[in-house]
Amino acid sequence: MGKLTVILAFLCSSVLFSCEENITIDLPEGKPELVVEGHIEQDAPPIIILTRTAPVFAEVSLQNLQDSFVHDAQVTVSSGGQSYKLDEVPSTEFSNELKQALSVQFGVRPELLSLGGGFTFYIYTSDELKGETGKSYQLEITHEEARLSATTTIPHLNPIDSLWAGPHPLPEQDSLRILYYRYNDPDTLGNSVRYFTRRNSEPFYAGLFTSVFNDEFINGSTIDYPLDRGEPKGQAAINEDLYSYFGVGDTVTVRWAAIDLPHYRFWYTLENEQNSNGSPIGSPNITRSNIKGGLGIWGGYGVTYHTIIIK
Repeated sequence: MGKLTVILAFLCSSVLFSCEENITIDLPEGKPELVVEGHIEQDAPPIIILTRTAPVFAEVSLQNLQDSFVHDAQVTVSSGGQSYKLDEVPSTEFSNELKQALSVQFGVRPELLSLGGGFTFYIYTSDELKGETGKSYQLEITHEEARLSATTTIPHLNPIDSLWAGPHPLPEQDSLRILYYRYNDPDTLGNSVRYFTRRNSEPFYAGLFTSVFNDEFINGSTIDYPLDRGEPKGQAAINEDLYSYFGVGDTVTVRWAAIDLPHYRFWYTLENEQNSNGSPIGSPNITRSNIKGGLGIWGGYGVTYHTIIIK
């Protein structure tokens, strides 16, 4: 269940829980909203996870998570004048292609996506549609009285120029390395990126604190910069001695994904909210969804992969 919790971490981000001895809080429950976690990348099918929000003080349980999935919605993705109906697929029927796509996006091993154990994961997808760079995709969802819509674009590929490893700042940590990248930003404002890293046979993990960048301050420039190792979400504690570094001998693959500005703003504001959660001096933050009529994200990825053996 720990791995499934990683996948569901975003879906359940609106579920908060608290307890205080001898205090009773009676708050009115808001109307449930639909939450979309959807993406499409080049040469891969669209994947939509559709859930509903839970009351603020609702019990967090496996059954409640199971019940949060929204079934029998009408989901379509349109591009270039052609529309594709997405089918609801349970995890017990995931193809190897779907398992691989979910593994790459959500940081979970493919074999763990259909273990069962009383929990079934649901997505909406279509094997008739594969993403293409430079194209826009319109998402429409209808469920009971709810009407949701969003548009995203798969940007043209915007790859890293090169990767290399440098020494750890502490001489005694001579088995660890910092990963650096060189990036040549096009001379057009608005280029944005989300990155993931994979070490050896691990899944791809997004950057833990910040996984997105844009060129607001570097437009048209070439930069050399360190790239933190991606980490699984939901860890109880971070090993500060190892965080962000790679080990000598590691085979590292960087998944470097061009994204459009609305997609960037969603992850930037969501990560800011997560990083400042609980801080008494943090500024109020609102996650900027691109979903009209609901919450969440519908985002395109123009992906390139870059591999290096750490020496």
